[in-house]
Amino acid sequence: MIETFTDFQQFKHKAQEIGVGVNLDELLAIDIVFLESYEDYLIISVKDYAPTQGLSSNILILSEKHVLLYSDKTFGEKDYKMFRFTLQKQFGESTVISLLTLREIFNNYQNAFKGFDDKIDALEVSYDLDEAEATTIKLRKLANRVEDFVNLLVSLEERKIRQVDTGLVAYDYRLTITKAQHLLDRCRNHLNQLRDIHREADVRQTRETNKRIEDLTNVMKKLTAITVIIMIPNLIASNFGMNFVHMPELSIEWAYPAVLVLQFAVMIASVVYFKKRGWL
Repeated sequence: MIETFTDFQQFKHKAQEIGVGVNLDELLAIDIVFLESYEDYLIISVKDYAPTQGLSSNILILSEKHVLLYSDKTFGEKDYKMFRFTLQKQFGESTVISLLTLREIFNNYQNAFKGFDDKIDALEVSYDLDEAEATTIKLRKLANRVEDFVNLLVSLEERKIRQVDTGLVAYDYRLTITKAQHLLDRCRNHLNQLRDIHREADVRQTRETNKRIEDLTNVMKKLTAITVIIMIPNLIASNFGMNFVHMPELSIEWAYPAVLVLQFAVMIASVVYFKKRGWL
């Protein structure tokens, strides 16, 4: 008999009625996949990824006579119809509800991945460091969750657990494993893509910084050259001044024009020198 619950207290009460003696409250606190087989029943606990509404936990308690599901996922006659013959077999109900629940959990992960796909495309067009770091952290969390999910699917198949007889739904089960493995590969590829985007952004930023430093250096060169050129006549003037009385050599008819010519000559030579150096 399959029973589904969205109220945890009702779910826990029913579990106690059928003889489940473990502390189910702890399953709500842990953020990892839980799989444990007991003498008469099997417990599976898997979390959704960042649910926008409803519950985040999916807990299955599976036995030969009782199948309990705590989740916001509901399944109707249409879902069970294609497994109507499987449901009549031993552990058919527990196998079918496990497959349906695991497929819906996979759909939750896949929908979350589509959101990251769009974000990465946007980051390639317009890079934002904070957004990229946040996306990387969230995507890594999703990748870890998908990896645990794939390991769970493989464990259920390899351990030959009687409550989940994957041989009864072999095609659908293998298809779910294949899709989950493909999603895991895509998550890892996108993490590598994010690292590449971040690396390219760092290279661009380094180039821009170097260009700014180069431009600033060129400006400082020009300012230095202009300052030196302007200082030349001031330096000569500071030596000779305009005191003709105490510097009779400047009273000679040709002396003062010679000083002026010397000033201009030195300034022109300075301009030529700095131009050759590329400072002007």
